[in-house]
Amino acid sequence: MRPAVEIEVDGETGVWTTDGLPMLYIPRHFMLGIHDTVEQALGRERYKDLLSQSGAASAYFWCKQQAEARQLDGVDVFRHYLSRLSDRGWGQFHLENASFEHGTATIRLENSVYVLGRKTEAEQPVCYMFEGFIVGGLTYLAESKGLGFTSVTCREVQCQAQGHGFCRFEAGMTP
Repeated sequence: MRPAVEIEVDGETGVWTTDGLPMLYIPRHFMLGIHDTVEQALGRERYKDLLSQSGAASAYFWCKQQAEARQLDGVDVFRHYLSRLSDRGWGQFHLENASFEHGTATIRLENSVYVLGRKTEAEQPVCYMFEGFIVGGLTYLAESKGLGFTSVTCREVQCQAQGHGFCRFEAGMTP
């Protein structure tokens, strides 16, 4: 199987781009080692908060950029975002169900990078980094469609690293 994302490499600078954005290609163990070290240094809750903020901002920017570049609208932008996360090796994301009129969404994740990189079963969910990603993507969706929601939250309610068959995230939007 070949990657689903096209990678362009600038011959002069060596910079890799996908979907018009600069990318890095790094070994999974390197990313997970950094993740674990920073979590230990800052504490789980502080690190989780920082990842949520930066992940949401990054996802929002990415969705906005892709909506403009690909003429995508509404839920198609969010589905494309989940597809690209999957294509880039973070795991296999699926929008299980969504009721944007009611401000809810459920996302399923299989084979998360944070699960596959573990050697032991986890005591608590380990894929919390994706909560911010989902918040940012849904915030863009809500704003671009004028849904009237001003706050989006997301929580990992089930994690494959704890023995479940997959991870599940529940998102909610409030006026």
